[in-house]
Amino acid sequence: MELIVYLGALGALIQYVPLWEKTLTLIGLWRKPFNCALCFTWWCSIMWTAYAGLDLSQIIFTSAGAAVLAELLNRKLWTI
Repeated sequence: MELIVYLGALGALIQYVPLWEKTLTLIGLWRKPFNCALCFTWWCSIMWTAYAGLDLSQIIFTSAGAAVLAELLNRKLWTI
């Protein structure tokens, strides 16, 4: 459960940093999955949990939870 919160918060915060947007624009990658908190967190958390050696059901559950949490946090951050 902690891993879901950590990955979700990390994904949302990365999307909120203006340097991330500038870097993606400069490189030419300002498109999904890089500019979407849900997509970006989903793919990053899949890679992270697969590298950590979790089994497939844990990878899917953790990635889905982290992606949804990142999207909710991202929406809340942009309304502040």
